[in-house]
Amino acid sequence: MPSQFPKVVVLPDAGAENPFQYELVRYLQNHGIQVTIGKKYTLGSTFKALTVQPAQVLYYDWVHSFILGKTLLWSWLKSFVFMAEIVWAKSIKRVRIVHTLHNLQNHAGIWLKLERRVYGFFLRRCNHIRVYSETTKQEAVLWFGLKPEVISVIQDLPYHLYYPNEITKPASREILGIDPDDFVFLFFGEIKPYKGLHQLLKAYSVMQTTNTCLVIAGKSYDADYWDSLQKEGENKPTIHWHHRFIEDQEVQYFFNAADVAVLPFVRIDHSGSVDLAMSFGKPIITLRTDSTAQLLSHQSELLFDDTFRPLTECLKNAQRVNLEVIGRQNFEIADTTNYRDIVKIFES
Repeated sequence: MPSQFPKVVVLPDAGAENPFQYELVRYLQNHGIQVTIGKKYTLGSTFKALTVQPAQVLYYDWVHSFILGKTLLWSWLKSFVFMAEIVWAKSIKRVRIVHTLHNLQNHAGIWLKLERRVYGFFLRRCNHIRVYSETTKQEAVLWFGLKPEVISVIQDLPYHLYYPNEITKPASREILGIDPDDFVFLFFGEIKPYKGLHQLLKAYSVMQTTNTCLVIAGKSYDADYWDSLQKEGENKPTIHWHHRFIEDQEVQYFFNAADVAVLPFVRIDHSGSVDLAMSFGKPIITLRTDSTAQLLSHQSELLFDDTFRPLTECLKNAQRVNLEVIGRQNFEIADTTNYRDIVKIFES
């Protein structure tokens, strides 16, 4: 095999709940790169992965789980082991490290000082870092003292290369039990506090419009948080809950049934849910950040913030704008990004 196609080990295994990683692995394999996904252990995932599968490149998606634990003491221990692994991988095994920087800090906002120190240690030892926007690149350089030349802005592979999309809007609504004449808002993805579901439920409740439906599709693994959402949304028959992992074949039902996707993040640097909605040609109501304002500049009336445009206004705006034109633009953006450049950062 040519030297520009090294053996790659991917960490951590994100599982079927996050198809981004598996889609990327298949794409790299189709371009001649040997890729295996390493198993995740409580401690020592990198040690074990390189021992079982020698490689020239270590690719890390998310590393926060290698740094953070439920307590500060446990986080210090995990961080020490992780830093030792990185030193060993670079100095002894002589591997190159490639990383996708999804978010500058963890969504839960825990142990931020420790995380920033350890994450910076890791990032400064990466041979190449992929980010999703120039804004994130500039912030990463400032936050962690990184060299700009090791950071590339490369988008995700479009999800329409992965998910089936063969069913019509009427058929999708029939399957999901949605009135064919309703205006349908869709939240799709794993249910976590930073994704702003409480804010969405409150904003939807005060809209006071008829013939609308809010579909919430995804699973929460936090029982207390899930219970709080149920209380917030009780006695609201136009809210449809699908509290479960959504299988690949079913994803098309939800997006094709929807008029607009609603992703009301409290804080976000990058979201695969935004990319997914774009790949299904959906307008997106989401938090206005520098990154989303640039990516979704053609649908600025659907971007909310605490200063100029509240979430409720965006929900109302969605029923007045040309959704077909916006959706087509979003699909074209998803389909024409520079995702093909991802192969280059693995070449020796």
